[in-house]
Amino acid sequence: MPMGYREIAAALRSAIEAGTHQPGDRLPTEQALAAEYDVSRETVRRALAALKTAGLVTTATSQGTIVARPPVRVTLTHYAGAVDPSRPGRELGPWETACAEQGVPSRVEVTGVGREPAPADVARRLELPPDAEVVHRRRLMHAGDDLAQLQDSWIPVDVAAGTALEHSAKVVGGLYAALTAAGIELATATEEVAGRGPTTDEQEQLDLPDAGMVLETWRTTRDRAGRPVELLRSVADARRVARVYDRMPLG
Repeated sequence: MPMGYREIAAALRSAIEAGTHQPGDRLPTEQALAAEYDVSRETVRRALAALKTAGLVTTATSQGTIVARPPVRVTLTHYAGAVDPSRPGRELGPWETACAEQGVPSRVEVTGVGREPAPADVARRLELPPDAEVVHRRRLMHAGDDLAQLQDSWIPVDVAAGTALEHSAKVVGGLYAALTAAGIELATATEEVAGRGPTTDEQEQLDLPDAGMVLETWRTTRDRAGRPVELLRSVADARRVARVYDRMPLG
């Protein structure tokens, strides 16, 4: 009995995970795979489409399919390290640091900075009165040629006023470094992480397949007095980004 597309996808996945096919390698053509598994090219196309949805391959074409690089692993210590002004590579933010450690070219693009009334959910998370003024920073995080994350940060106006956080340029070293430079003593960060289907805009921006998923993270950062000083919302392509909570205390 001929193999179905799910079985072929599973066989190719096993070969990729075993290292038989490395990131950047081109898989055999549809015609070659159809001959190898004794199935139609349409069955092979469905198998490759399943692998693309899972984030294991990119650029599925009749001439071959490229094995994708693993997700960029962003750890909690990447953010904790950003508050140390003496750290090596301090000109890089947490995203750029994570990408550099994994040999992935990265780019941070600032798409908007300005003051605005806080939306209701933002005001609630920042423990501000309704419509209190905040500084809203919008950024795009690229990994290689892929747009991997959409990021929004909201900072209370009295925290951001007169600092690099109000400038339209990229903040050198990331927002934590800028908050620290402004005299804010960062103490804790709380993250809420959930997977969900993308909105239409998110699907288009992140170039997600129809069955693609995003990883949405809300992070509230507090100073030593317990006041929220930054709220981050990150919407990441679940195929491109993994969040790692490392060295967490257990007692």
